[in-house]
Amino acid sequence: MSSFPGLSALQNLHPLFVHFPIALILVTLLFELLWWVFKKEEFREFATYLLYLSALASIAAVASGLVASNSLGHDSPGHEFVHQHRDVMYWMSGLLNITAAAVLFIKNLRIGDLRKVLLLPLLLISGLLVYGADKGGLLVFEHGMGVNATTMQQEESHEMSPGDKSHHQEQKAEPKEHSHGDDHQH
Repeated sequence: MSSFPGLSALQNLHPLFVHFPIALILVTLLFELLWWVFKKEEFREFATYLLYLSALASIAAVASGLVASNSLGHDSPGHEFVHQHRDVMYWMSGLLNITAAAVLFIKNLRIGDLRKVLLLPLLLISGLLVYGADKGGLLVFEHGMGVNATTMQQEESHEMSPGDKSHHQEQKAEPKEHSHGDDHQH
């Protein structure tokens, strides 16, 4: 038995990376808005560092997503959404990295009067992010992309006819003992 059974069950590394840019971009937007409202330099500075981190995280997410999509095959269920998800995330990541590079290299955009313009691309990036993440969620939760085949088979075996349900409920009442010593009903 593996020390990390969830990690060893992963079909690819994309799920390990996708959540970082999602969280970092939205928190970047939050701190940029806080800077607008309260004019505290700490908020602007923190938003700047978060922007850089989110750009780096998006590169890892896009790279791992490319590897994942190449391993799926064109006849997998929901494959048409893979292209939609990928294209939206390309745009989001491209705009994010261009914005981060502009902030890094244009001092007036980082700490000067142009900083107020930064809210517009952050709103656009966040919108693309949410839309693209929704497509990714649809791929996983609706079409089973990236879900281990044994998990899908178990779910299919739980889909029974109404007559099978009474038999299953009878079995359900029996306590089951597991290797960890705890017993509970299934």
